[in-house]
Amino acid sequence: MIFCCVVGLGYLGQRTKGESLVKNNKETEKYIPQKTRKYKPIKNYNADETNITDEDYADSIDEALLKASNKYEKGEEYRAYIDKIIKQFENEYYTSIFFISEKDDTEASLTFAKFKIKEINQKKKYAFVTSTYEIIKKGRPYDKDTLSLMKSQLALSDALQDLNIGSENTRFIYGNVHKKDIYNTKVEGKEPDGIIYFEICDKPFYFWYYENFQSDKAGSSLTIEIQK
Repeated sequence: MIFCCVVGLGYLGQRTKGESLVKNNKETEKYIPQKTRKYKPIKNYNADETNITDEDYADSIDEALLKASNKYEKGEEYRAYIDKIIKQFENEYYTSIFFISEKDDTEASLTFAKFKIKEINQKKKYAFVTSTYEIIKKGRPYDKDTLSLMKSQLALSDALQDLNIGSENTRFIYGNVHKKDIYNTKVEGKEPDGIIYFEICDKPFYFWYYENFQSDKAGSSLTIEIQK
């Protein structure tokens, strides 16, 4: 997602006995998602679900995504089509999917989208709520290490809770890295709930996530540890 734009976060790094690499923030801030609105990568950020009418619902996720395609910029219409689902989360009220849309052999989109579920005329239907995305292009260098990427992604995670399909008391965090040391990585001493490998534009990606992360620290204050 659009995490790499987050800079100047004031992290402190240190090595411990050459076995692990740890980074945390100089000052510990509390996790308050309602007030963490500094970063706004989602165009329809904090979407007002009360504006969703029955006419906005569709018989499938694919159709619901197409209904929202008027929000895409010229040349990015292909993002309204799902070519590969990497991960789907669902409960009684919402479903969210992380998926790939392919424009051609040289460009694709990684999108995380959230949909509302409603039963209409005894049939399960879906309405688009919000999304965030990143355009991937073949040949573009991805040289940031796992630690650098994750600290940016964690800092941004507080402002992305609109994508969380859990209850108000849950906290969903996720991101993408390019190296397999993610399998040796912990945030606040906790391993990710899941790690999924995939490739896009001939580049390796590892999608990591925590469905209900337990911590009262802000994302920018969370400690990352990578065992060597």
